[in-house]
Formats: sequence, C-alpha cells, structure tokens
Amino acid sequence: MSVTPSQFELIGGLLDAASLRHQAIAQNIANVNTPGYRRLDIEFEETLSREILTNEEAIGKRHQARLIEGASEAQREDGNNVSIDAEMGQLNKNTMLYNVYSQILATRIAAMRSAISGQ
Repeated sequence: MSVTPSQFELIGGLLDAASLRHQAIAQNIANVNTPGYRRLDIEFEETLSREILTNEEAIGKRHQARLIEGASEAQREDGNNVSIDAEMGQLNKNTMLYNVYSQILATRIAAMRSAISGQ
C-alpha cells in the first residue's frame, strides 16, 4: 500500500469540508424559525471532482471548502427556506462522512507507522 502526501492533503481537505459543513448545518438548524434566513451550504466535493477530472495534478493540491447560500425548493411565507427534516438528514450524512474520512486517515497513518517501524 502506497501512502503519499497528496492522499493526506485530500483527506485533510475532506475533513475540513465536513467540519465546515457541520457548522453550516448547525447554524441552519439554529435559525429554522428566523424570518428571512437563507440556509447555508458548503461547496467542496463537486468542485474537487471537476478539478480532478480535468487535471490529475489537482489531487495533490489543498482545496478549500466554500460557504455558499444553499438551494432549497421550499420557502415559507416568512422567507425562511430551512427544512428541519432535510437539515437533520444532512447532519446524519455529514457525521457518517466525517467518521469515514477520519477512519481512512487513521488507517493511512497506521500504514505509515507500520512501514517506518518495519513490521
């Protein structure tokens, strides 16, 4: 198994994006009853996949997640477009993704530790 610095950069970027997304979801949930509040989302995975498809060198770069106004079909009369059900689903999905990314990172670190110690 080969572990390269670009893999650590990619996993680090995924963890950063998941962490920022968690903050955005928490803010959306906190403002579910705030009139005129527009839900927030993170733009990361789509941009990353586009860059990887067009440029192989993009895999080794450090990518930054971007906070954007999230799209939502439903808008209430008070101008708020947060759906608590959708946000809770996104929160669960994001939590699972963060756990997967951190487990992958732990596995990569264990592989490097094993290679260094010669076991």
